[in-house]
Amino acid sequence: MFKKLGNNIIIYGLTNALKSLVPFIMLPILTHYLSVKDYGVLSLIETSILFISPFVMLNIHSAISVEYFTAKDKDDFAKYVTNSLILTVFSFLMVFFILNLFSKQFSQIIHIDEFWIKILAFLAFLKIIPLVVLTIFQSSNQPFKYFLFSIFLVLFDFTLSYILIVFCDKGILGRIIGVYGAYFLFSIMGFYILYKLRYVVLKIILKFSKQILEYGVPLIAHSIGGIVLAMSDRYFLAYFVDNKVVGLYTVAYQISGIMLLFSMSINQAWRPMLYNLLKNSNLKKAKQINFVLVVIFILSFCILYFIIPLIYKILINERFYNSKIFVLWLLIGFLFQSLYFIYTNYLFFYKKTKLLSVITFSGAILNIILNYIGIKLFGSIGVAYATAITWVFYFLAVYYFSNKLIKLKNG
Repeated sequence: MFKKLGNNIIIYGLTNALKSLVPFIMLPILTHYLSVKDYGVLSLIETSILFISPFVMLNIHSAISVEYFTAKDKDDFAKYVTNSLILTVFSFLMVFFILNLFSKQFSQIIHIDEFWIKILAFLAFLKIIPLVVLTIFQSSNQPFKYFLFSIFLVLFDFTLSYILIVFCDKGILGRIIGVYGAYFLFSIMGFYILYKLRYVVLKIILKFSKQILEYGVPLIAHSIGGIVLAMSDRYFLAYFVDNKVVGLYTVAYQISGIMLLFSMSINQAWRPMLYNLLKNSNLKKAKQINFVLVVIFILSFCILYFIIPLIYKILINERFYNSKIFVLWLLIGFLFQSLYFIYTNYLFFYKKTKLLSVITFSGAILNIILNYIGIKLFGSIGVAYATAITWVFYFLAVYYFSNKLIKLKNG
């Protein structure tokens, strides 16, 4: 199992490294062709898309990843996938209507043009099918197919973005078209893949729709809580300081996010194996590997902290060097987020999504309070303090409840 896990970690790690290479390659391009203020606006647009995504997607990818292991047969799983996709169409239409109805008010609150507000739901909707395809590849333990689909997606994203920004001087619009033009193309390809795999059937079953909603709707609060934690700091900076500081903070966030790139790759490889172990009640092996992963995450944090100055020197324009002040505290937050990943897997497998949502929503409220207090007492660095403290809270909460749940399920 360790050998298989190692091989899968390499493939998922390489995939995520190449996927993250696009934002890193785009960093010097964007910091050269965009002003610090424009970079902050771009960050706010992307933040807003992330914020509404759970309402559009209904977290169907998480439900599908668990259903793959618990479905009675492939036919039932296909019906589950089809019903999931149909539900997202209705949720997209609802969110699209609300955003267009109140676009002017949202624009004034978020500080981005009304045009972007009106198309946010559509941009979020474009991510659904590619995400479902990748979830099925991951759950069915096909990391190479996951790799190919992901890499061609990011290559198209980068190529289109580069052409529009550098040669066509489209700035923010060029980056958005590059990213979501790629998602549009791969949504078409992804639907064809699902059809060929016979995961698309012309049958709506209310039983599955109810199951999907019972699993996914509570996770909206979980996802929103996570997004509030990841993105509310930028809204606070935009409101209390300015978009220039948002640009600086976003660069620091992306650099510190290398920690997440590493831990997410490991978790992607580990999650299907953990689900199989839990399915077969092999808890001892799961605990052994959990301990090894904790040690790996701590070591990776230490190594990354010492090479941050080199990363800045190689990748970042000097205008953004002031963003270094945020890095340490963001890294600490991402270390505890990495540890959090390990233990949330248990809550997902045992379908304790309501509990997870309560934890995440509580953490989101805590984060908002800490952001406000932090920025008032310490200035812009206060939002980085808030991020680190909140992720410590999340980790301790899921560690406690997952261990309690494991004892309950396994005597």
